[in-house]
Amino acid sequence: MRWSKSAFSIFPPVDFEFLLDKANRVGSLWLLPLLFWPAYFFWCRYLDYPAELEKHIRSGRSWPYLPKFWKKRNAIRFTSLLLFWAANLSCGCSLYYLFPSQHIMLLIIGFTLSIFLGRKIRALGTEEIVHLQQDRYFQIYTQLKNQAVSKGDEVSDSELLSRTQWQHQNDLRLMDKQGRLMAFLKGEAKL
Repeated sequence: MRWSKSAFSIFPPVDFEFLLDKANRVGSLWLLPLLFWPAYFFWCRYLDYPAELEKHIRSGRSWPYLPKFWKKRNAIRFTSLLLFWAANLSCGCSLYYLFPSQHIMLLIIGFTLSIFLGRKIRALGTEEIVHLQQDRYFQIYTQLKNQAVSKGDEVSDSELLSRTQWQHQNDLRLMDKQGRLMAFLKGEAKL
């Protein structure tokens, strides 16, 4: 099927000068990425980390605990994406603005580097909590296994895993209800 010129007439032509002028204006606020990236880091660290835990749940892990505030996940995820893309946009535009030879490739390079940087910031923001939960789970597992060995009990691995999962989830649920989940994880997982 051949496309006629009239088939594309519903789309207006793109005015690249207008877009580059807007990129230049946004880039003149070159401090914006320095505000958005830390905001994104702390947002991921304290509110959006359960998204990473959900990935572990889907892969069959039994140790992740999703806090009760995660019921509002749509608003949290929306804000996370908004911060991520606002940082990317402002970073790309700032790079375009700051270099004397304002070429569109600077804008593209800025977006690309910014997306890479955003993924790293998210990983840094969420990895500690993921590791704390995992460490706490394996601490409980080791403790229950050592108790069984010291008592001389024969405990199957599936029963041990079941007990570990129950105790881990129960401990974290109680701390979450008291509003001390993060303090508990940081204190208990590093013992």
